[in-house]
Amino acid sequence: MNGIFRVRLILDFIEVGLIVACLAYWWLDNLSHELFGTALFALVIAHNVFNRRWFGSVAKRKMDAVRVINLVTIVCLAIAMIIMLVTSLLISRDVFPYAALGGAFAVREIHMFTGYWVLLIVALHLGTRWQIVMNVCRGLVGISSQNACRTAILRLAVVVIVAWGARSSAEMAFGSKLMLSYSLDMWDFNESTLGFFVNYGAIVGMLAAATHYGLTVSQNRRFRACFRSRQASKPGSADRGEDALRSSILARPRIEAPAR
Repeated sequence: MNGIFRVRLILDFIEVGLIVACLAYWWLDNLSHELFGTALFALVIAHNVFNRRWFGSVAKRKMDAVRVINLVTIVCLAIAMIIMLVTSLLISRDVFPYAALGGAFAVREIHMFTGYWVLLIVALHLGTRWQIVMNVCRGLVGISSQNACRTAILRLAVVVIVAWGARSSAEMAFGSKLMLSYSLDMWDFNESTLGFFVNYGAIVGMLAAATHYGLTVSQNRRFRACFRSRQASKPGSADRGEDALRSSILARPRIEAPAR
């Protein structure tokens, strides 16, 4: 794993942090909100420059469930980010005031609601690439072997994050915000600022974990179905075929691959 890839991954997590920070509009003043948003779009541009080879190779790759869902999330994210960019220019008061429209209440609503969808799609996209993230983390701390105790602790941590994320979704009325409906529950930043970021971080973790483990279960079912079919047609080659079939179906991208 090279240093550039590590930097790219760090920048990706900074993007997620900036999205959550931009949602904390009532904690920031308008200028800070627009500066964070500008930094976010700059990092999005950098992300696409780093991953420019992916655009040329996507049509040549054999598509499986992970790649299909990853492609769908990328397309949806691109659409949402374009909407965010256009609406941010139309309602800017400090950074790009010359591009702003007078009034534009509807544009502000679209901008706000799109922000929550961007967070949702980014979390799903992170879930499709979670194995790469875990490989990088193992490399950073020097983990090269399996450990049952460590695995159990990490899975327990995932359960806690998912439970906290479910609780936070209800507390933050996240579902209502995705459905373009108003919520009277406004976060009190005077009482707790950290809680806002912890709650939305848990929501991102919950969605990413659900995507990752959902795809893992789907792949395992596909493996079993294919293996049973192979075993039925070639009963004598079951032992030799299982390892080869598992590696072909459950193979993960190398960590040097673009983190799209």
